[in-house]
Parts: sequence; C-alpha cells; structure tokens
Amino acid sequence: MNGKFKKVFIPALSLFCICLVSALLLALTNEMTHQKIADAAKQEEIRQRTVVCPAAERFEEKDGYALAYDANNNVAGYVFVTEGKGYGGTISVMTGIDVNGVITGVKVLSHSETSSYGGKAIKNDFTDEYTGKPVQVFVKGKNIDGWTGATRTTNGVAQAVNAACEKYNALKGGE
Repeated sequence: MNGKFKKVFIPALSLFCICLVSALLLALTNEMTHQKIADAAKQEEIRQRTVVCPAAERFEEKDGYALAYDANNNVAGYVFVTEGKGYGGTISVMTGIDVNGVITGVKVLSHSETSSYGGKAIKNDFTDEYTGKPVQVFVKGKNIDGWTGATRTTNGVAQAVNAACEKYNALKGGE
C-alpha cells in the first residue's frame, strides 16, 4: 500500500502544486496589467473618435455617447459606439454624426469575423461608404453595397450604424 500511495499521490500532489503556482502567477499578472490594458483601450477609443468626427477638437462623455466640440467650443457632432451581429459574433462600431445629421465616419472597433471575407468587409473601403450620407436606415443592396461572401458581416455593420442613427434621432427629437 505504501509503494502504491507514493506512486499515485506524489505525482498528483506535484501536478496540483504546479497548477496552483501557475494559476497564482496568472492571477498576479492579470492584477498587475488589467488597468494598463483598460487605459490603453480607452486611449485608443478616444483616438478613434477624432477619426470618425474629424471636426472635433475635444469630446465630452455623455450617457451612451460622446458630444464633440469644434475649436470654437461649438457642438460639432456626436459619437456613438454601437453593436451589430456578424457571422463570427458581435461587431462593435463607432459612428460619428455631425449636427446636420450627416455621418462623418464609421470605424469598426472590434469583431470576431473571419480574416478572409468578413475581415476584408470591415476595412475602410467598406465603412467609408457611410461617410457623407444623411442619417437613415441603411440596408445592404439598397443604399449601401454588400460584400460577396460577407453578408452577415455587412448586415452587422449596417445594424450597428442604424443603431447609432436611432440614438442620434432620439437625441435630436426625431423618430
């Protein structure tokens, strides 16, 4: 019994200790880096705001959107972060809309789409289609082009932009 105990228990105890130390090191690393990662993500989001709302000099956080101000401290537009459902999961999109209801930019912040079709559909040449268009309901094939093989991706981006347009209309008192 003593030999069998050593043969089974000692390796199991060793494996448990290795796993415990690994888990503790991973938790410690996460604790030390999670705030830096969150800060970097926030800085990237702020940087992306200037891409989708180029007339803005500064932004003010509001509930569910950011208000953009120009150099003269006048409201230049609004920036919304919304989501749509793509082929690979959720697509997070940032949309800039000026005070006249014209889309000033669309940027995909994150996605889980495949790198082939879906990933290509999220590039600037697709999202730039929205820029300069008035706030409206966007439908693939009607007022925006789709990408062959990336129907769910293009629909997901359109869904997110439409959600931003709805939020804009709600702020402006529209329907």
